[in-house]
Formats: sequence, structure tokens, C-alpha cells
Amino acid sequence: MVAPEPTSRLIAELPSAGRRLLDTVSQLPDDAVLRPSLLPGWTIGHVLSHVARNADALVNLCDWARTGVRKPMYVSAEARESDIAEGAARPLREQALDIADTQARLLERFEDLPADAWSAEVAWPSGAVRAATQVVTARLCELEVHQVDLGLGYTFDDVPVECRDVLLTYTTSRWPSGFPVALRSTDSPWVSPEPPADARILSGGSAALLSWVLGRSDGSELGGDVPQAPPWG
Repeated sequence: MVAPEPTSRLIAELPSAGRRLLDTVSQLPDDAVLRPSLLPGWTIGHVLSHVARNADALVNLCDWARTGVRKPMYVSAEARESDIAEGAARPLREQALDIADTQARLLERFEDLPADAWSAEVAWPSGAVRAATQVVTARLCELEVHQVDLGLGYTFDDVPVECRDVLLTYTTSRWPSGFPVALRSTDSPWVSPEPPADARILSGGSAALLSWVLGRSDGSELGGDVPQAPPWG
């Protein structure tokens, strides 16, 4: 492993995050994939299909970082949606195996990336350009957030607190520079990086902060009249 710190620590966390997700669905019947998830218009099967295809997409970014040859996450937005929908109704056991296999391929790519590839810049579908180290954090975000989205009892309180802090930094660092809100966790040392001087301070547990930042709650736990969080993708 030649990934820089703290990226290597996050890579070491990914197998546990993957196991937590698979443990969440392991006792469900195969037809549970047809149940609605917490994401509007998506079933549990859609969420699981997306988690697997996301690993494939991040493999593409690793290949881009390693070779310098552009290899987008997805051929197109339409192809992304089609692939997710096509795999959504597969039996649960097939989906779980797909997630395990694609996760293993992604972890192999992380192991094989040379040191200089980690600083290579790759592009997200939004057009944002980021260092390849962000691929690891992106995967952790996908595993933890979409496990919550399954609606099977796993909540942001179940995400390890260290991971919550990492994901808070990952998401809030993408906010517009003038967004007049700063965050302060009451159950960890985490605070927003470099908030505007006139920022409103929202304090709360890191699980509640993360839920609001990711658009999974209205922020009512953080106080009255909380604005909508900016997009984080």
C-alpha cells in the first residue's frame, strides 16, 4: 500500500463498511429488493444496484489516475440510470455478491495505484476535478450513506463517529465559499473548516449534522429555521 495518510486509513475502513452494509441485508428475503427505500422512486434493489455500479465507476477513476488516460465514471448520465435500473430487480443474494465482487476489485485498484497516481486529478460527473485520494472518501460516503438510505434500521448514529467526521469534511468542503453557515459537532472535535466571518453557527451531534448536510433531514434537530444545505456531489 503506497497511499498517503490519511487515505490509507480510510482504505482500511472500507472492508468494515462493506460488511456492515451486507450484514444489514443478509437476513432479508430475495424479494426485499422490491420494497421502497428512503430515496424517492428507488427500491432497496435500486440502492444496492447503485452501490455496486458506483464501485465500477470508481475503478474507472483509478484507471484514469494510474494511466493518465481519461476514463469517466459513467459513459453518460443516461447509461448510469439505465445500469442501476437494469440491476435493481435481481434477487438479493445476487446483488450482495455483486457488491462484494465490485468492492474487491476497487480495493485491488487501491492496492495497485503507484504513489504519484494518488495526486493525479480526475473528474466527477458534476465536472468537479479532484485528486484521486478523494475516490476513497467518495466510496466510504457511498457505503455509509446508502446503507442509511435502505431504510432497514441503520442510521447515521450507527456510522462510526470517526467516519462521520470524515464525511462531514468531505461534504462541507464542497459548499460554495459564501454559504453563511458553519457547523460544530457536540460529540466529536469536528468543526467546519474556515467558515465565513458572519456565519451562523449550527451545533449538534455529528449524526444529525451529517443527515442535514446530505439532505436526509430538514435540520430541525439543529434549531429553528435551518436553511437547506447546498448540494454536495
